[in-house]
Amino acid sequence: MMKNIWIYLIIVAILGFSGCVTSETGKNYSALAREKSFDYFFTAPDAYLYFDDLDEAYDHISTAQAKFSQSSGKSRAQGLAAKLKGPTMTGKQPVTVVYFIRAANREAIDLWNSDKPIEVEVKNAISASLVFAVFYGDRGVSMSNFYLKSGYQFNSNSQIPYFTLDGVRYETEYPVGWGSAKAFAYLRGELD
Repeated sequence: MMKNIWIYLIIVAILGFSGCVTSETGKNYSALAREKSFDYFFTAPDAYLYFDDLDEAYDHISTAQAKFSQSSGKSRAQGLAAKLKGPTMTGKQPVTVVYFIRAANREAIDLWNSDKPIEVEVKNAISASLVFAVFYGDRGVSMSNFYLKSGYQFNSNSQIPYFTLDGVRYETEYPVGWGSAKAFAYLRGELD
């Protein structure tokens, strides 16, 4: 009887673990992230990316977030998705994505002028953040993720009140319970 309980617990643990790394779309973004280098997703500390449709952007962002988490060696400490209030941003393709990476020890690390690769700086830093802003049609969202080295904690749970992109200020509104899936549902017009 005890042997059957252990087998059951092992099966539940395996199923639970596989559910954690597989998305609502059925894609295992952690496995996809391991197939590419950090530099594939993050060529610079800040960059603009363009996609033909929201599904393509969602897959890229989800895989990039998994890669950042794997490479940083840190636990995700906080972060939320938000609506962005400001002018429409249009790019070369229907979906415009902006990402920016920040890292800090006691002070912010200048990732643009560092002589080390971004991945190394992020891994060695006490804290790191990865933010994506996504614009589609007349809507915009942001998805912020903040990571901390083991043994550290944030002093507050405050979120970013606004973003400035190309000199334009975008105010943030954080709906309760929003993650990436709800942010993309909003972009598709499925949520208000």
